[in-house]
Amino acid sequence: MNRSSQNLWSERGSATIEFAVTFVVFMFLTFAVVEYGSIFSQRLAVTQLAREGASLASRQLTTNGNTLAMLASTEGALGLKGHPERYQIHLAQINAATALGNAPQCIVTPPVGTLTHADITAPDPGAQCDLPNNLYNLLQWNVADNVPGVSQFTVLRVYFQHTSLTPVGVLAPVLQGGLHGDTDLLLASQAIF
Repeated sequence: MNRSSQNLWSERGSATIEFAVTFVVFMFLTFAVVEYGSIFSQRLAVTQLAREGASLASRQLTTNGNTLAMLASTEGALGLKGHPERYQIHLAQINAATALGNAPQCIVTPPVGTLTHADITAPDPGAQCDLPNNLYNLLQWNVADNVPGVSQFTVLRVYFQHTSLTPVGVLAPVLQGGLHGDTDLLLASQAIF
């Protein structure tokens, strides 16, 4: 083999290696963009579902159980209908004190969805239904006005499990700080009305 044919083979080998490295980097970036877009879309949908659900429940147009069933039957970006293993939705209503010395009452509706995860928590009736103190205090009996500050708060929590669309998606829980050994990312949102 002469010197020019050796150089040609050497250049072809270099070009193949460069192409392989560039292709791997390009595919990684493409998968990362697709996965991030999916997570972002689902995170927005979870937040919107929590807000709409809490708003609907606070207006008491239907029972809490019906409200949860309606939320669980949504399609959209989350596709909850028919997949209870991918979500869990909690609803609690905290009613104001009815007289001086009475405490506000927390009524927790049984959740819908069968998703299990270490970070899922239901509203705790013994701990002010997890309301911040400033909101809980508004439910206390106001001695000066002889009525509570507000009559009720509704808390709705939505938990949704994002399933990876690409091979890069398995890194999402690690990048979000979830080192529970999960391969799927837990998205959560809470709304108070």
